[in-house]
Amino acid sequence: MKIKEIQAKSILRKHKKIDSWFISQYGMNLYRGCTHNCVYCDGRSEKYKVDGEFGREVIVKINAIDLLRKELEFKKRRTPLKKSYIMIGGGVGDSYQPVEKKYELTKKTLELLYKKNLPISILTKSTLVKRDIDIIKRINEKNKAIVSFSFSSTDDKISSIFEPGVPLPRERLKTIEFFKNEGIACGMFLLPIIPFVTDKSSVMEETIRQAKNTGVDFIIFGGMTLKDGMQKDYFFDALKKIYPELVVEYCNIYKKDKWGHPTPEYYESIHNIFNVFRGRLTIQSQQPLKI
Repeated sequence: MKIKEIQAKSILRKHKKIDSWFISQYGMNLYRGCTHNCVYCDGRSEKYKVDGEFGREVIVKINAIDLLRKELEFKKRRTPLKKSYIMIGGGVGDSYQPVEKKYELTKKTLELLYKKNLPISILTKSTLVKRDIDIIKRINEKNKAIVSFSFSSTDDKISSIFEPGVPLPRERLKTIEFFKNEGIACGMFLLPIIPFVTDKSSVMEETIRQAKNTGVDFIIFGGMTLKDGMQKDYFFDALKKIYPELVVEYCNIYKKDKWGHPTPEYYESIHNIFNVFRGRLTIQSQQPLKI
């Protein structure tokens, strides 16, 4: 792993409206790049302008906490913060990836948000989040906290292939149980579903069933995007080695779409499968908590 430290110009990002998945209007990238190195990650896309070799290099915003403290200075803000959860993390780097052990930017961010009386929502693939249970519990008692984990499935073998730098699904499931036992609301982000691999009915049903067994509060579901360029090229190179027989199938559902979405017919079919199993197991498909 190669680490590059930088002085960032800003940290807090405001979305035009409250995100329906994350019920937040504010997010942040404390790190850019991610050594979880998931084969399907769209953080590789040129759209996000992440410097270095994605999956092996990480940019650390070493002045992040000082910047965030200034950006949260309510008296000096031209416009007050909207009432919503603050999303810890972003799309180009898991806030609990291994480099967090050294820099602790996420932990320091939580401590700052606690002092500022702000509710938080965390999405990660890492079990390192357990380290911060004490501050997360304090935030939850004061304002509410949600801790969610993303999965492509709960199959350890599949995960080891497509998510080489991530704790296995069984470890993430145990971490959900840990947080639930501590009174923290938890969610599963079942995304991205990997076409012709984790979208099979048997795999999806088992994933939802195991999530239900942890006591998870909700499951957010979504398909996989493949944006033309580095992301798509990297994924197809891996696919040719792992599942060469699926290359033609992928070419049939991933056409020339600006955002890398599969065909509407495919997208509708996997949502139908998900909704059947979600309905049978009576799990919420959206975050139920409001501030």
